[in-house]
Amino acid sequence: MAGPISGIKEQTVPHYGEHLADAGYTVLTFDSRSFGESDGTPRFHYDPDEIIEDFSNAVSYLFTRDDIDAEKVAIVGVCMGGGYAVSTAAQDKRVKAVVSVAGGYNIGGTFQQFLGVENFANYFRKINDLVMKQYRTGEVQYIPTIAQSLTDKIPVAAMPNPEAYSYYDRTSKADAPNWSDKITAASLQPYFIYNSIVHAPLVAPTPLLIIHGTKDTALLPEYAQQAYDAAVGPKELIWMETHNHIELYDQDPYVGEACRQIVSWLGKYVKP
Repeated sequence: MAGPISGIKEQTVPHYGEHLADAGYTVLTFDSRSFGESDGTPRFHYDPDEIIEDFSNAVSYLFTRDDIDAEKVAIVGVCMGGGYAVSTAAQDKRVKAVVSVAGGYNIGGTFQQFLGVENFANYFRKINDLVMKQYRTGEVQYIPTIAQSLTDKIPVAAMPNPEAYSYYDRTSKADAPNWSDKITAASLQPYFIYNSIVHAPLVAPTPLLIIHGTKDTALLPEYAQQAYDAAVGPKELIWMETHNHIELYDQDPYVGEACRQIVSWLGKYVKP
């Protein structure tokens, strides 16, 4: 299982993992490099290509276990993990089924819509300048992972919106004390150019299920539709009537219904 940006294994994925385990699946959750309990430096550096490599390595690990059927390994991702599930399946044909829930498919395009072309370019330049400062000084530059909004005091943040702030503030206190409230500024350069829509056709012939909220204001539904349209193998798209993005993280009835759909669909391809 793959989870949201900056999220660690105690956040989001357990809510899905419990349902999948109850259905008879073995579920692997883990922290990607430099986050949570995993090693890696600089700490809290978030590069989509590295995370995709981590998920492919997770598949390799499962293949070493005698209690795993290597012909029935699937990836289920939520939020950015959904996009990474698509990308991992595109390059790793050991994966037999892939599910993306509330996935992140075109991050730069999303932020460009939110901010406008010029404002997004100016925002990206602030990130470039922080990375240049790190290059000159050798000192890793960090930015807040979450913020209620962008201000003069917090001009750059990975997730500057109240919805993300409410989720991570709540779950880090309740479930995930290892979650980091900072992330490297350099993370946002590869993050903003990440686009799994171009990977979607390469998933074939592995079957793909996309589940997305109708009113997802963080990761826009139009990009879920584009990813589905781009896929050329067996595929299904399920729309869920939601009110925001994080309802599909840990809130019922949304997670419960998503898991019901996932278990039913996985049963066609990797039945436990």
